[in-house]
Amino acid sequence: MKKQFVLTLFLLVLSVLYAHAQYEFPDCATPWDAGNPQHTQGDKVSYNGLNYEAKWYTNTTPGSDGSWQNLGPCGDGGLGPDYGGPQRIIGYLPTWVEGYDIANEFNPEVVTHVNISFLMFKQNNNNYNSSDFASIAFDETQEYKVDSVLFELGVLQKAHQKGVTVSVALGGATDFAFIWLMDKYHNNDQKLNEIADLIINYMNAKGLDGVDLDMECWWADANISGTSDQGGRVRGSKWGDSDQGAHPAAIGLTKLAQKLRQKDPSKLLSAAVFGTSWYGNNYDDGLAEHLNWLGLMTYDFTGSWDESPSGPHSALYKLPLNTYPGQSANNPIYSAQDALEYWMGLAEPAWNHDGGFSVPKSKLVLGVPLYGYDFSQQKPAGNGFVYVPYKDIVAEYPNAPTSYDPNDSRMLQGNVAGNGRNIYYNTPKLAGKKLEYSRDYGHQGLIIWELTQDVDYNSGGSLLKAINDAAGHTNVNQRPNVSWVAPANMETFIMGTFTPITLQASASDTDGTIASVTFDANGSQVAGTLNGNYYEAQVTPTAYGELTLKVTAVDNEGASSSQTIKVTIVDEAGNLPPVVGITNPTNGEIITQSELSEIRLSATVTDDIDVPNVIFSINGQAQSVMNNGDEYYLLWTPAVEGTYAFRVEAVDSEAASTIVDIAFEIKIHTNGCDAPLWDAGTVYAAAGNIAKYNGKLYRNQWWTTGEVPGEADVWEFIENCDGQTNSCGEEWQSGKAYASTTEVVYENKVYRNQWWTQGDNPAAGGVWEYVRDCAAVLSYGTSGNLSMVYPNPFHSTLNIRIRVERTGDVSLKLINAQGVLVMDQKAGQLDQGWYEFSLDGASLKTGIYLYQVEINGVVINSARVIKD
Repeated sequence: MKKQFVLTLFLLVLSVLYAHAQYEFPDCATPWDAGNPQHTQGDKVSYNGLNYEAKWYTNTTPGSDGSWQNLGPCGDGGLGPDYGGPQRIIGYLPTWVEGYDIANEFNPEVVTHVNISFLMFKQNNNNYNSSDFASIAFDETQEYKVDSVLFELGVLQKAHQKGVTVSVALGGATDFAFIWLMDKYHNNDQKLNEIADLIINYMNAKGLDGVDLDMECWWADANISGTSDQGGRVRGSKWGDSDQGAHPAAIGLTKLAQKLRQKDPSKLLSAAVFGTSWYGNNYDDGLAEHLNWLGLMTYDFTGSWDESPSGPHSALYKLPLNTYPGQSANNPIYSAQDALEYWMGLAEPAWNHDGGFSVPKSKLVLGVPLYGYDFSQQKPAGNGFVYVPYKDIVAEYPNAPTSYDPNDSRMLQGNVAGNGRNIYYNTPKLAGKKLEYSRDYGHQGLIIWELTQDVDYNSGGSLLKAINDAAGHTNVNQRPNVSWVAPANMETFIMGTFTPITLQASASDTDGTIASVTFDANGSQVAGTLNGNYYEAQVTPTAYGELTLKVTAVDNEGASSSQTIKVTIVDEAGNLPPVVGITNPTNGEIITQSELSEIRLSATVTDDIDVPNVIFSINGQAQSVMNNGDEYYLLWTPAVEGTYAFRVEAVDSEAASTIVDIAFEIKIHTNGCDAPLWDAGTVYAAAGNIAKYNGKLYRNQWWTTGEVPGEADVWEFIENCDGQTNSCGEEWQSGKAYASTTEVVYENKVYRNQWWTQGDNPAAGGVWEYVRDCAAVLSYGTSGNLSMVYPNPFHSTLNIRIRVERTGDVSLKLINAQGVLVMDQKAGQLDQGWYEFSLDGASLKTGIYLYQVEINGVVINSARVIKD
C-alpha cells in the first residue's frame, strides 16, 4: 500500500483535477541526489514521484525520517503513461440466464472482448476447514455449461469471426473452492504449477484467448461451514498503523497469474476485483503486473446489504455526503472515481488504508452494470435490496433511459420512483460518459456485468449502444431476423414410407441483405431457395421419432440467426418404444456393506403413451415395483454376496417394449485390512505378497525391497481398505510412474497416457487422453424394426438406434475385452432426436465388445455385444 503523505497541496490539485479531463500534478522539483544529500530548511526535491520539502537541515533520504515534508505526487503522479490502445469494451456473458437466446441474441460486435462466466473449481464438500474441500480440477457441471455456450451456441466461432477475443471467467461469487485453493497453496510452488497447467491446458483445448481471474468469495456462506467474512483488513491507516499485507489467498492469486504469464505470454490475463477497501484490501497490487488489465467492479457500492443507503450503486463521480437517505461518513456511497483513486494510490488515507494501491492508470478498467437496485423492496435474510435487470426497468418504465436522479446535477444517474418503486441504475448517457472518462483519463476501458440484461440495441435506450457510440463504433452490424413458416413446431407427420417434407421460412435484415438461408434436419443441411416471400427446401426423414429442424439466415456481413423447431415422424404401423434409464445402481458398481441390508434400485421410464407394465427382475426373478411419476423403484435386500443381474423391462399400451440390463456386485466388508503392513526393510522375494500401505492393499508382481507401494510399478493396487475397488481398472496414483498407453481410472473415468508420465493429473489433459466413463447403460427395445441394438450377437454389421438428448458431437466406439479401442466412428454434430447408426464389424475377431455412444466426449449409452 502507499505510504501516508500530507494532502495540503494535493487536495487543492484534485479540486480542479476533473475539469481538465486528465490527472494533473505539479512539476517535479530537482531530483534528490544521493551523492549530494545535504539540504537546508525550505529546500525542495523530488524522489520516487513525490515532491518533498526539508523541514530543517538534513542529509537523509526523503521519506525515511521526519526531516522531510511530503508535498504529494508530482509529474505524472507515479501513475505512468496513458493507455495507448483503443478502449476495451469487455462484456461478461453468463451461462445460466433463462429466457435469453444466446445463439441468436448475443451479438459479438457490441464488445471487443467477451468473458464466458463462470468456470469454477471443484468443491468436494461443505466443510471449508476440511483437508479436501476443493480439488485441482474444474467443476464438471460448470465446465459443461461453459462448453455449451462456446460450442453448442456458437459464441466462440461467432466472436472470432468478428475479431472479438473470448476468455473464460474463472471463479465468481460462489466459487469458494478458488479462494480455498489459493489460500491453501499460496506458498506451494508445485500445486500452483498444477493449477496453472490446468488452466493453460483448458484454454488451449477450447481455443480460448485468455482467462479472467474472478476470486471474489471474501464473505461467509451459511451453507458452507467454516467460512467467515474476510473484509476489513488493515493496510496501514491515516494514523500510521502498520500494513497487514495481502491476504494469503491473494498472494496465491498473484503467483498464479505470474505462472500463467510465464507459461503462455500470448494469452490474455485479466482479473476482476472489488473497487474499494473493505474487500479490496485483501488483494496484492503486484497482481496487476502480470495482467493485461485489472477490472474494477465499480458497482454494488450500495444496495447489496440491509443497511445500504438509498442511492446510486454505480456512480461515476463522487457523491457528496448526506445527499441520500442513510448516507454518512461511516456508511458512504462510493463511486468509480473513489475506486480509481484507491487503486492508483491517490485516495485520502482512512481507518484501514494509507492511500490505496499503486497500480498504473493504464492497467485499470472501470465497470458498468446493466442492472439497478430497487430500494423499496428488501430481500430476506440480510441480503440487501432487490436487483433489477436494466431491460426489466425499461419494460416497466419506458422513459427510464432518460429519467435522471433529481440529486444529480450532471443528469447522468438514473432513478425511477413511480408506483411505489425507488430504483437507481445507469442510464445510456452515464454508460457512454464512463467510456469517455476512461479514455480521457488514460484507462483501458469498461467491464460490463452482464450482457443479457440490456434492451434491444436499436431501441433507443440501449446501454451497449451508448458505450459503442462513445467509443466511435457506429457501424455495429445487427443480426438478421429469421422465423419458421412451415411446418409448425411440434407438428406430427404420419408416414408409412418416408416422404419429403416442405420447409418454409422468412428472413430479413434491417441494415443489410440476406446472403443465405440454410435448413438443417438432424445434421443434414440443405440450402433454401427464395420462392416469393419465403425461403424453401425439402427434407426426407430417415427414421421415425423426433426430428429437429433448424433454419439459419446469414447476412451480407456474416452475422447469423437461427430458429429451431421439432416435429415427430410416426410410423403408420406402430409407435416408439418407452425410454428407460437405470438410475441406481450404475452398471458394474460394487456396493459394499458391513452386513447384508436393504438397497434402493431405481429407473426412469418415459413414453409418448401409457406404460402399464414396468417389470424389475434380479437374476431372472420378477420383483414388486413402486413408482412416483416417471421414477420406478424397488427396496431390495440381497441374500448373499456376489454379482447380480438387474433388468428393467417397460411395455407401453401398444406393446412396444424396452429392456435395460446391468450388473452390480454386493460385497461384505469388515473394518481394516487383513494383511500385514508394508515394511521397507522386508524382502518380498516371491510375487503375490499382499501388503497394506496408507489404507490400501497392494500385491507385488516380482522380487522387491524398499520400493514404496503406490509409487513403484512392482506393487499392484488391489483395493482401498474400505473395500472399494474400481471395476474399470487401476486407480491413478500421483506418485507412480506410468509407461505409455497405460490405462488408469480417475474420478470414475478411464484415461490412457500417450507417453511416460508421473504426477500428471489425468483430468488436466496433456499426456492423458480420456477413453470412456466407467459406468454405462444402454436400453434396447423389442418393437420390430425399432429395436435399439441389433443383431446381438452380430456377424458383420451392428446397428444401434438411440435418442440423443442434447446437441453435441456424437461418436461411436467399440472396445475389446482387453480395453483396447478398436473402432472410433464420428457421427458429427447432431441435435436432439432419434438416430440409427451402424458399425462395420466384419473384420473383428470373435469375442465380447463394449459398444459406446458419446456426446462431446461423455458416454451417454453403452452395451456389451457379442461378435460371432
